[in-house]
Amino acid sequence: MSAKLKVKVTSVKSNRKSKSRARISTSCKCKDEHKSCGCSRRTEPAVEAMQVAGAELSDLFKQLKDEETAEKFVRAIRCRDARAIQCLLDCHCRVVCFFCTHEKDCVRICCSFGRNHDVTVSFDICVKRVQDECRRNVWF
Repeated sequence: MSAKLKVKVTSVKSNRKSKSRARISTSCKCKDEHKSCGCSRRTEPAVEAMQVAGAELSDLFKQLKDEETAEKFVRAIRCRDARAIQCLLDCHCRVVCFFCTHEKDCVRICCSFGRNHDVTVSFDICVKRVQDECRRNVWF
């Protein structure tokens, strides 16, 4: 004789408290347990660094709304004064180089963000040359 036992489970409750952590959803289609794509990380440092970069660069350009600050920045670019530009930037940004086009003076700025410098942003700011305030010899 065989006895059949039928059990119906209606609900199972856990005593563990759920953690209130944000989860990163991913659209990864890997079948090799995420070893090749890097999706197994819970937090992506580059995403966090990108958010910090957006906030800090936004603050940098907001301070240029002030006429006096913008004037100092333009003069520093035209005079190729890296120290003056560095004072206006935060410590994560640095002046890479100065360069000229036919009618503009430019500065290249590089900023890095994140614990391990996961995100690097570099950009150029160019201002039209109106007059040579710094009395440099113009070579073109």
